Amino acid sequence: MNVLLQKLQVLFQGATPLAIWGAALSTLLAGIKVWEVWRARVRIEIGYNFTSDENIGNDVIVRNLSGTPLLVTYWELIWRKRRLLGWKESHLVSPEDGNADIKINSHSSIKLTFNEMNYFSTNYDAVAGRKIFIRLYIAGRSWPILRKVYG
Repeated sequence: MNVLLQKLQVLFQGATPLAIWGAALSTLLAGIKVWEVWRARVRIEIGYNFTSDENIGNDVIVRNLSGTPLLVTYWELIWRKRRLLGWKESHLVSPEDGNADIKINSHSSIKLTFNEMNYFSTNYDAVAGRKIFIRLYIAGRSWPILRKVYG
């Protein structure tokens, strides 16, 4: 114990108590700020319920796990297939005009239903090695969020 006190005295030999207090306080405040930013981050989870019936349709569930509400300004469902140097994308479904702004409250979810005209098949031949992704454009963010739905 005495050795530890001696090392601390050598470490803080030229420092005044006010400087030590300022360093400790600023470190504590920086830790609190990092914790606040971490807690307020956008957390989204994607689920699905696919059927083979065109009348019932397919559902994609978007869950907001964060404590703040989100505004999805635009979204699109895309096929993606891994290539040698990246991904090949093709359009699957996107919202009609005027149907893009969706508010997702904190700790809640929305369901996007694709039936009749918007229906897409998920059988083996239709998928053909591709994966289904959803790209969400969120208000206040400069880049979209891309999450895998199926595949």
